Amino acid sequence: MNIRNFVNIMGIFSYILSRLGCVALCSMMGLTVVDVLGRYVFNSPILGAFEITSFLVSILVFSFLGYAQSQKAHVTVDILVNAFSEKAQSVVKLINYTIALFIMILISWKGFEKAVESMETGDSPMNLPVPIHPFVFFMAFGCVIMCIEFIRDILRTFVKSREKETSL
Repeated sequence: MNIRNFVNIMGIFSYILSRLGCVALCSMMGLTVVDVLGRYVFNSPILGAFEITSFLVSILVFSFLGYAQSQKAHVTVDILVNAFSEKAQSVVKLINYTIALFIMILISWKGFEKAVESMETGDSPMNLPVPIHPFVFFMAFGCVIMCIEFIRDILRTFVKSREKETSL
């Protein structure tokens, strides 16, 4: 298997998680509508709706991190970098991706540590008897998918640099 196929296969994870994020968003909207109707029409709100919504928001955010990176949808400021040569731009991209990868590896690592700690202590929200650790594991997993996207970007940048060097 060559690098291009490997890079494309790794991108499947981001896409699958983004679909899960869509489900979380739709679920959150439905829950909010039912909770508001229950609260103001029937005077009976859904117990734990706030906690469920916060769980769904964490799923929503961390499922789209990697996908947004794969689509280059994160905010970038490149006013100065656009004035550089293509080779210098590639070097800047590699440095940025490497630093971001390192930071996301640290966040993933600490996230998994926090999830294990939460699992051992049995953390759960006050109004809902649901353990928190699966959601913390998911957040750490979303950061791992972001790491995979940074690795894909690093590999793509290397492949493009090599192709330009061989074409010259």
